Amino acid sequence: MEFQMTSGLQPELLNEKQKRWLATAICGAVTADGSIAPEEVEYLERALGFLRSQTEVNTMLQAVKDQKLPPLERIPEATREMEIQIFIELALVISVDNVLGTREIDYLLKTGKKLGFGREFVRVVIRWASEGIVWKRKMLHLIEMGRDLEGEYD
Repeated sequence: MEFQMTSGLQPELLNEKQKRWLATAICGAVTADGSIAPEEVEYLERALGFLRSQTEVNTMLQAVKDQKLPPLERIPEATREMEIQIFIELALVISVDNVLGTREIDYLLKTGKKLGFGREFVRVVIRWASEGIVWKRKMLHLIEMGRDLEGEYD
């Protein structure tokens, strides 16, 4: 299944090692807060789709269930653009449930280091994700408000 991620990352262009790394990183992002929100399930399924074999899928699923994902090293043979796109995707995964907790921030800080980003840049991305959460919450509030309004048509 080919698709382009929000950041422009095209997973089908990654080599097998990079896909495995990305799958592990996304599964880590999904489980960073200790639970899997319904909104995160799609990302989890997408991440498992990067893996080659059913054995790898089963191993990753068990690691997710046990909350014991393998530690991430540096992503092999990645370009700088690939690293930033992956990091943006991880921030989106973590914020999809409209919550950005301490454990999720810690995960982004650790993973940002593995991708070669300094603390300040990681903080900028975390701030961006937080602003997105505020924006989504306000949108949901507007939808709720608008539902109760009487129509005022010309």
